[in-house]
Amino acid sequence: MNLTGFANLITLSRLVITPFLIFSILHEKYIISGFLVLLAIISDWLDGIVARKYNVVTKHGELLDPAVDKIFTISVLVAFVEKQYITSFVVFLIIAREMLVTWFRSVMVNKGVVVPASYLGKIKTTLQLLAIFLISINIVTYGSIVLWVSILVAYISAFDYLKIFIKDRAWN
Repeated sequence: MNLTGFANLITLSRLVITPFLIFSILHEKYIISGFLVLLAIISDWLDGIVARKYNVVTKHGELLDPAVDKIFTISVLVAFVEKQYITSFVVFLIIAREMLVTWFRSVMVNKGVVVPASYLGKIKTTLQLLAIFLISINIVTYGSIVLWVSILVAYISAFDYLKIFIKDRAWN
């Protein structure tokens, strides 16, 4: 297997982890949940490092990584809703922002303008993953607070994408 395939395999490992994580959350296996979240975080960090360090960044990988991230995040948040750790409104806010930013970026790419992930977007992701970890190990109150902070940062960063979208008149 080449390094491109290896980086994508690391990315796909988060899809494999996800159902086991959901099961552990739903069955209140907090140590297992925390361990699986940490594995997912490490895989997210590692796939990027492998791709960049060995210069095997591909369009396929650039699309696969955020798609897997969204599947992972949304799936885990839905499990938290089922356990009544968070509300469905929180999940709505997160999904709505992700879909809008994905749309902004897709339209921009079709116009020939590549908009990389913003610094605030990276902070948002870090906060979301921290919140997911805290909630998965049953530190729900602090995890929920961090999740709300991540939502605030997410919408601020979405506004940055919107400004670029408007500045470049991407809708034309």
